[in-house]
Amino acid sequence: MPPRQETMTNLLFIPGTLCNKAVFSDQITTLSRAGHNCITLEYDQHDNLSETADYALSRFKADERFNICAFSMGGMVAFELLTRCPERIDRIALLDSNAHADKPQGRTVRNEHLNYAIEHGLDRLIHDYFSSVYLSSANDEIMRLIAQMAEDTGIARYKAQLEILATRPDASELLANCDHRMLFMGGCNDVLCPPSEQQRMHQLAANSELVLIENAGHFASLEQSDKVNLHLYNFFGGAAHA
Repeated sequence: MPPRQETMTNLLFIPGTLCNKAVFSDQITTLSRAGHNCITLEYDQHDNLSETADYALSRFKADERFNICAFSMGGMVAFELLTRCPERIDRIALLDSNAHADKPQGRTVRNEHLNYAIEHGLDRLIHDYFSSVYLSSANDEIMRLIAQMAEDTGIARYKAQLEILATRPDASELLANCDHRMLFMGGCNDVLCPPSEQQRMHQLAANSELVLIENAGHFASLEQSDKVNLHLYNFFGGAAHA
C-alpha cells in the first residue's frame, strides 16, 4: 500500500499598505505548522486592483484553489480575487479591513502623506502620522517593525498602493451576494477600520463570522497575535490528508 501523502491547503496572505509578510509572521508560523501551504503576496508596483490580482494569481497553477487571509488594504485585493475567480476560493478571513470605496477626502489626505514621506522618509511618516492610531497602546517594538516594513516597501510601491486605495470600488454588493465562508476580525480599538465596519460587513455576508479583539487597534495581528492565531486556526482548521 502506498504511503499516505499530505494534501496541503493553499493559504494566500495579503498584507496591507506599507506592509509585507512580517505583519503575518506569527500567523504564518501557526498555520504552516497546521499543514497549510502559506504564500504571501509581496506587492510590486502595480497601481490598480486588476493587475494586483493578476500578480497574486500568478503564484498559483491554473485553476488551483486557495484560501485567503488579508489585512487592511489586502482585503480590497481579496474582493477583486473574489470577483475574478470565486470558484477557486474556499474561505476568506479579513483582518481590520473595510468594504467601502474611498472617502471623498481620501486622495487629498494620502497625497499629503506621500509628500511628507518623500521629504522626510517613510519611517518618519509612520511615527509622525500613524503612531497614535495604529495600536491600542504604546509599543515601541511593534512600531519599529511597522516602520521597518514601510522602509522596505519604498516610495514607489507606496505611491502605487495609494492609487489602489483611491480607486477601489465599493464591495458591499459583492458581500451581500457572497455565500463563501468568511471571517471578519478586527481590533476593538481600531480607529481606521472600526468595529462598526466589521459588523456591517458581517451583516452583509450571510455565511460569515465576526470576531472583535479586545486591547487591539489596527494591527491586531501584531498586538494580540495569540488570539488572532487561535481564531484563524479555528476558521481554517488543519490541512486535510489524502
